[in-house]
Amino acid sequence: MPATNPDGGWGAQRTPLPAPPLGLDPAQCDGGFDSLALRTFVVSTLPPEDRRALREKLAHDERARLAAEMAGPEGDRLLAVRAGLRLLLGQMLDTDPGAVVMDDGPCPHCGRLHDRTACSPDGRRLHFATVGRGDLIVYAVCHFPVGLGLAATDGPDREARLRGRKPARLAAHREAVARGRCSRPRDGSVEYIVRYVDAAPEYGCVISVVYEVPFREDTPGFRAHRPKPAPWPMTRAHHGKGAR
Repeated sequence: MPATNPDGGWGAQRTPLPAPPLGLDPAQCDGGFDSLALRTFVVSTLPPEDRRALREKLAHDERARLAAEMAGPEGDRLLAVRAGLRLLLGQMLDTDPGAVVMDDGPCPHCGRLHDRTACSPDGRRLHFATVGRGDLIVYAVCHFPVGLGLAATDGPDREARLRGRKPARLAAHREAVARGRCSRPRDGSVEYIVRYVDAAPEYGCVISVVYEVPFREDTPGFRAHRPKPAPWPMTRAHHGKGAR
């Protein structure tokens, strides 16, 4: 693959980003992150008492709405995932999880799910994304539009994981585009940072995170932009066989 291909070349050697477990302690606050925060949440490892405490982070009407959408164990999982998201956003915004206002419905311009946002009562805003497979949930919170993409692998080996990178990256790209734009801009005013999230092999998936940032040469995470080389000087001998 070409060296600039994010799914191979240098990308194949890049160490995936770690995603530490989501801390359920409400006193924990992870504010002050640089650009991107990743957290993992394994629902099946949560004791019943912690799961009940986590669900209390949801408003009563939100719990009722989510429970009505899906009953049984899958509904309980959905409630835990949503409550975990509220807890993480509350930590990042340094506010009560129940006070966070989330805009995570379909985009009013194109109808797709992308550029989901969360706001605190004092007007601070963050962008977030979620993705999951089985009991594994991954959250991303960013200062800029962010997307997560997941692709199931067709085997446990390294080659299978590399094959899963492209569909995961494309799915993340679709989520990371800002609302109102709804397609990747062609004017070079933003940069898309592509990374891969560390997921244990037993989950059988590749997870990619893509986030959009305004283009600035000094922004951490940008790839180096080298100036174009000067054109080769043209002499008379380069003009053709008959040049004198």
